[in-house]
Amino acid sequence: MFKTRKPSLHFAEQKKIVARLNSLSEKVEELKKLQTQTAADLDALEKSLLHQAFEEKL
Repeated sequence: MFKTRKPSLHFAEQKKIVARLNSLSEKVEELKKLQTQTAADLDALEKSLLHQAFEEKL
């Protein structure tokens, strides 16, 4: 039979760690959204610059 180990951290410490991980997870998700938006903005800028270049506006 397998023996289970008792957690070495107190419940309060575990809650603190979980809260920190949740906070970091939210920040990661926000950064992913910002990265996606930045990529879209750069794509639009590139298309605009190419259009201006071919229209001889640069």
